[in-house]
Amino acid sequence: MRFFLLVIGLILINTAVSQYATGCIYWYNFGLLGAWLLFDYLSHLRGNNTALDLLFNKRTKKFIILFIALAIFGSVIELVGNAGLGLWSYSHLTPFQLYFLVPIFYPFILMSFREMFMLVKSLLKNFTMSVIATIILGIIIWEIPNIYSQDWIYSIPHISFEIFHINIIVIIGWVILISGPHYIYRLLKTGG
Repeated sequence: MRFFLLVIGLILINTAVSQYATGCIYWYNFGLLGAWLLFDYLSHLRGNNTALDLLFNKRTKKFIILFIALAIFGSVIELVGNAGLGLWSYSHLTPFQLYFLVPIFYPFILMSFREMFMLVKSLLKNFTMSVIATIILGIIIWEIPNIYSQDWIYSIPHISFEIFHINIIVIIGWVILISGPHYIYRLLKTGG
């Protein structure tokens, strides 16, 4: 079953890359689901307890609690960063998509970040270096393509310092995207 989900993940990633290449605005949705399945598979291979392990081990209630906790975490990120501070906006999302669909998709991307971190941590064996390496990997996978697609547009006031055309505040914000899901998993005792 896991290998089948890996294949589905790779198909979704391939679909996302194809959509991105043709300018389709929905590439991100396929990409985040595919990334989650890919990194869950790879993290599991390294001996880590993953979100899918919860489902495979018949701990569905724990998975649902994790999903809801990550949806709340993602919603708080949106409320503070997007609605509250206006640090970013989405160029293609309707209000319905933003307020109803984004919270549903947030857990998947956050699970992919956590599994990506656990994979890197299992290879590097150092927490701080793993956070840094995962941030770099996340930026390569998500932020660099967004420079060209502009699916989300950053509006960081007063700070213009950039690395590879990515504002330093965005790069620092990745610490929250990586560490938040990791600590939520630990708090819920789902492993890692």
